[in-house]
Amino acid sequence: MTRGATLAFLIGVLAAVPAAAGGRKEEPAASEATVDLYRSKCQACHLAEGNSPIEPLNFADGKWTHGSKPGEVAKTITEGVTGTAMLPFKAQLTEPEISALADYVRSFDKSLKPARKSK
Repeated sequence: MTRGATLAFLIGVLAAVPAAAGGRKEEPAASEATVDLYRSKCQACHLAEGNSPIEPLNFADGKWTHGSKPGEVAKTITEGVTGTAMLPFKAQLTEPEISALADYVRSFDKSLKPARKSK
């Protein structure tokens, strides 16, 4: 096997490892609009992958101070949290945008099941 073929093979194998290791099917990617909203409204405090080193700001560690259910996360985004830096976004975002952001930030915590979409 040539060096290039070996490298291509290894890249393919390594790309498959995270999905197989977790035993979970990969989640569909968030829409570009949702990712852009996260970047503009949330990323400064919560970081690009939701893994802020500041405990209440971390979405990836499985510790949800204000609840991890989709409705609870949406409520936190909508109303903010009194006495903290988490401001309410109800005047800046639509309900569908808030719902999409709630689903997106939940996706950083690999221990959570994805939100069920109603038809």
